[in-house]
This record gives sequence, structure tokens and C-alpha cells, in this order.
Amino acid sequence: MGANLVELYTHLEEKLGKETAKVLVEAIEELTEEKRNSLKFELKEELLKEVATKEDIKLLLEKMQILEERINGKIQTLEEKMDKKLQALRTEIQTVKGELLKWLIVLFVGQATFIVGLVFTLVKLLK
Repeated sequence: MGANLVELYTHLEEKLGKETAKVLVEAIEELTEEKRNSLKFELKEELLKEVATKEDIKLLLEKMQILEERINGKIQTLEEKMDKKLQALRTEIQTVKGELLKWLIVLFVGQATFIVGLVFTLVKLLK
């Protein structure tokens, strides 16, 4: 932009004189600088609306930590419930094993008695 101002100054100097050209170019330069600063400020404000700030990130991290704690609490509760259910299932399996063993012994004794009775009967019949 500096080259454009020099050209403008040169043209204005020819038409309006050195002092007037200088004043005009300085005024234009000042207005241009003010406009540039104004646009920079507006752009900064717009960007701040769109971009997450450190505080936004800090709040997000705090919320994530709270959620993590809640999730960990729920996981712990579920683990405790599962442990209780597994223990109840183990107890039930032990009970069923005992019942099965009891019935197997009863059936074994009954079968053995039947076989002994059958052998005695066959021995008596064969005499």
C-alpha cells in the first residue's frame, strides 16, 4: 500500500501543491489505519465467538471429569450387583450339585440292591 500512497502523493502534489498533498495523503493514511484497526477488532470479536477459549476448555474438562466420576460410580455399582448375582449363582450351583449327588447315591444303592436281589433270585431258581 506504501507504493500506492507515494503515487497518490505524487499526483496530488502536481495538482494541489506539496503541503496540501502531504496533508491529504496523511489523512488518507490515518483513515486507512483506523479502518484497518477497526476491521481487525471486528474480526477478533467474530473469531472469539467461534473459537473455544481457555475458560471454555476448562469448563469442558470439568464437565468431562464430573461425567467420568459418575460413570465410574455406575460401573462400580454394576460390578457390585454382578458380584452379588454371581455369588448367588455359585450358591445355587453348589445346592444343585449336592442334590444331584444325593440322588446319584440313592439310585446307586437302589440299583445295587436290585442287582443283589436279582442274583439271589437266580441262585435260588437254579438250585
